[in-house]
Amino acid sequence: MEYEFEPGLIAAPPPYDVNGVTPPGTLSPIDKQWALKWYPGMPKSLPALHAFKPAVLSLAAGKQADFLIKPEESRKYTVETKGGTDATLVLFEDISGSHRYLAGDDDSGDERNAAINYKLFAGRNYVARLRLNHPGPSGKVSLMYS
Repeated sequence: MEYEFEPGLIAAPPPYDVNGVTPPGTLSPIDKQWALKWYPGMPKSLPALHAFKPAVLSLAAGKQADFLIKPEESRKYTVETKGGTDATLVLFEDISGSHRYLAGDDDSGDERNAAINYKLFAGRNYVARLRLNHPGPSGKVSLMYS
């Protein structure tokens, strides 16, 4: 979050050592509301994404979809989008309900699709998160891993 402060905070910070910065360096209720709007939490249960079977989605700009990946064998996989959209793709490992970031790709509106190449292990759970920046001409995007 961004807050305005006088130049003295950078040039001569000692006055702030006594009184602190106002507002304090914590998240306000409005900060939390906006964070949840832009970064919604992970749903309790996720639809499964199966190898070689695309999930076709119609998402509005700024919306996201999360999928559970449970690879049947340990090897390098490609998780990728298909379609004329502008999207960001992120891969997490699910470790006892906590999601550890592994890799991400943003196609940045280029004439390519977001793709992640990563070694996944059988017996582990992963989450693919697709966030649509712009839906493109068809409004549809597919996500698959192979």
